[in-house]
Amino acid sequence: MFRYIKRLITSLFQPKQLMLRQNGQVSLMVVPGWLQFIALVLVCSALTWLVISTSAFFKQQDTVSALQAQLQTQQQAWAQEKQQLAERLSQQQTQLATLNEQHTVLSEIVSALPTSITEQADAAVPLPESQQPIDAQPGAGDINDSDEFETHSAELDDAQAALLETLQAIISARHSQLMAGFNEAGLSLSSDNNTAQGGPYHQVDATLLSAHYTQLIDDSVQLNQLENLLHSTPKMMPVAHDKYYISSAFGFRKDPITGRRAYHKGVDMAGWHKTQIIAPADGVISRAGKNGGYGKFIEIQHANGIVTRYGHLHTIKVKKGQAVRQSDVIALMGSTGRSTSTHLHYEVLQDKKHINPVKLARVLKRVQ
Repeated sequence: MFRYIKRLITSLFQPKQLMLRQNGQVSLMVVPGWLQFIALVLVCSALTWLVISTSAFFKQQDTVSALQAQLQTQQQAWAQEKQQLAERLSQQQTQLATLNEQHTVLSEIVSALPTSITEQADAAVPLPESQQPIDAQPGAGDINDSDEFETHSAELDDAQAALLETLQAIISARHSQLMAGFNEAGLSLSSDNNTAQGGPYHQVDATLLSAHYTQLIDDSVQLNQLENLLHSTPKMMPVAHDKYYISSAFGFRKDPITGRRAYHKGVDMAGWHKTQIIAPADGVISRAGKNGGYGKFIEIQHANGIVTRYGHLHTIKVKKGQAVRQSDVIALMGSTGRSTSTHLHYEVLQDKKHINPVKLARVLKRVQ
């Protein structure tokens, strides 16, 4: 086999003579067959290596391009996932702020509920303090934590909604009760509020609250205004209940002096001489002294345009401009002026309109 290959190479690669000319001299060089064969093998090997290397280069280029495309796709997917997580985190942070704001509103409203509600045994109001707000920031990289946050926030939102509904029902019922009492007593509500107020400004972030929460805030404010009006309105009689009797009621009557039909704009409260007369509510003495048929007379200015008047007094114990508190002694009962015997003539007015004092006290005592 080797001899056959040798003969084949010898027959294919005959010795060649190369003529070389240099500096005018010619020389011959013989290139044997085996050297020709080796040169051919080397050339073929080089070409083969070049083809293989080129093929490997282009294959490697294709691989690199594929890897770059895959990397770019992964980067785009990661960027999209990152954006989605950032949006989800932003939504959760907004949700967290909303829950905390709702919690604050509910807590403040429960704290501000009037004692007429909180002292009732049947007004069982669940306190929002038992519902702790979420104070931890939601994690952007933990899906399980994010799902837990969503579940917990949904439960808390449902609990707050239930408390909101309960508070709305309680406040609405109390508001209706007070309005019915004021209307029955003949009182009107003034929109002016000139009482002393102030304090640091803490604005409610209404952008985080739904219309139900802002309405609850407004209803709570209105209820507290009504409660303040109730406490500042004369809802008691100016003489101790066991120290007088009604000798002449409010309304039409036969005048005790002339015997003719007349309209009595107050009530007469008969009692012992020098019985103490007290202020039925906080106010300021606007008049104190003699006043025609009233005799010795006192007038007190109260909140919401309400004025009370006291006539036929024996002794006046206050002076004009003096501030008085509820139950302060302001005078002693007498029979001065147009009077037939010892008694107190007591009037209640609102914006110059007379109101039945007995009915006012009875109705307000019922709703307080």
